[in-house]
Amino acid sequence: MKKITTSIAALVFSLAFSQKKTDSLYEVKPLKIDEINFISGYYDQTGTHSAIMGGNGSEKIEDYHNSLDVKLIKKSGKFEHSFDVNLTAEHHSSASTAYIDKSPEGETTIPYGTKTKKSAVSRASGSSSENHAESSASALYGWRLNPSLNWKVRNLENNTTFGLGAYYSYEFDYNSWGGEVSFVKASQDNNKEFSIKAMAFFDQRQYIIPYELRGTMSYGDWRSKNSYSVNMAYSQVINQRLQISLLGDIAYQQGLLSTPYNRVYFDNYTVSNEKLPDKRLKIPIGIRANYFLGDNFIFRTYYRYYWDDWGMTAHTASLEVPVKISPNFSLSPFFRYHTQTGIKYFNEYAATPTGLDYYSSDYDLSKFNSQNVGLNLHFVPQDWGVFHDVDIRYSHYKRSDGLSGNNITLSLTFK
Repeated sequence: MKKITTSIAALVFSLAFSQKKTDSLYEVKPLKIDEINFISGYYDQTGTHSAIMGGNGSEKIEDYHNSLDVKLIKKSGKFEHSFDVNLTAEHHSSASTAYIDKSPEGETTIPYGTKTKKSAVSRASGSSSENHAESSASALYGWRLNPSLNWKVRNLENNTTFGLGAYYSYEFDYNSWGGEVSFVKASQDNNKEFSIKAMAFFDQRQYIIPYELRGTMSYGDWRSKNSYSVNMAYSQVINQRLQISLLGDIAYQQGLLSTPYNRVYFDNYTVSNEKLPDKRLKIPIGIRANYFLGDNFIFRTYYRYYWDDWGMTAHTASLEVPVKISPNFSLSPFFRYHTQTGIKYFNEYAATPTGLDYYSSDYDLSKFNSQNVGLNLHFVPQDWGVFHDVDIRYSHYKRSDGLSGNNITLSLTFK
């Protein structure tokens, strides 16, 4: 099962930064629904470097995701409270997931350190049936559920916001609990803003290993992974046309950081499962700049540099240009470029030297570059009651190792 992170970006188009003013600043109002968002998406992917099959096998994936987000607000004196309740359900089918519970077609079981009757190259050369893999695996392993709850309180006098959040995630071999604390301080004219957010996730992962290794290794127990991060951002309105944001994060992970059912084939045709260090430090820094060109164009730019202590560095740059066609319709073409070095523990299929402590053939951790190009359509219907706006977003993803994917998302907002 390829690690896919299907992210749902903010899709609402805005042409100016504005602050709503009110004469009844301290009016007490009951809790009410401010906004409801429904997001539905589909993603498909193809490739030939399945991590489950040691870096050589089908990466075919189909992913369906739906998300319902309800935002509620309440004003009480000088405080404005907001609550965000979200439930996301995702189902994916993977061509290679079936091979967690069986060896690649045509081979016998392979104890670690023992040579096989067939070479590693011939075993996973793509002769297996994708249809068979999908039918036997997706029903068992395909579901992911993610509920979350966030609460924020804004002090309308000093323009500060304090927030708390709670998260849960469930998959067949993975359970995660998480929380966050956030603080935002904005200037009275909203031209400057500093935010900081601390997050912690406490995960449990079942140690499931490939079928042919189960006679020689312990498996099936649950192991922990803890993740901690601090995210900081400073935003400044330079003038009526330009806004810049500086971003800095630090993240630390500890525990089971490998995917235990991913195979690694060695250069002497033996096999093991992926093993990686139990600690990882990540530091990304970035900058955003939004430039408003007249009333109908915005240039949204972004750059990020990434470093971690596994030996990976990365550069990511993106450009999105929302264009206002009419008061009710806009379109936003976008492009994202990413390049990264591989971690020092990565080796290609059947090329890992024996005797190493850590090793992986997951091409997500390899050296590659990628492009993501697409278009977002934003429509604001008139006189449709609580129905506020519609966004349709399509993107095509292409990676230098041959992986490609398509993603389409529909977002509906009700107010």
